[in-house]
Amino acid sequence: MILHLFHDRRALADVATLKVAIEECFGAFGLQVRESGYLYVPLAGHKLNAAKLLKHLARASCRKDALWLVDRELFYPEIGPVLGCSAKGAALLYGGLDPDVLAREALHEVGHLLSLEHCPHSCVMRLSTTPDEAREKPARLCHKCSNRLALKTGLERI
Repeated sequence: MILHLFHDRRALADVATLKVAIEECFGAFGLQVRESGYLYVPLAGHKLNAAKLLKHLARASCRKDALWLVDRELFYPEIGPVLGCSAKGAALLYGGLDPDVLAREALHEVGHLLSLEHCPHSCVMRLSTTPDEAREKPARLCHKCSNRLALKTGLERI
């Protein structure tokens, strides 16, 4: 699988760092990350409607499996502020997070793109609703999620 990584006015250093973190976590399952460049955000305001952006990403990228790093906070209608979110092969991530939190949330959203659900264990797939919660979880999959992903991809874990 190829994951297309887009950005909105973010330094390429952030994108390159995320690319490395994602491939270190999911490369053993056949995931490759392609830096796909800048993608214009068609919405105004300090906080972005994540539901609308996910639809825009799905249309604009013309690809399945895309992660878009945006430079403004995200909110999801009827949920409120979110660090990241995903739906139907597209994921969003707020780039204004601390680098450690940013990497963990990128891994979490990519896990969703790979069909993993939230996990109650010490795992990057554990739900986090605040940066502090995200910082506390590990930047790796637990044994159970690794095995689930290995079964889904048909590949052996390394």
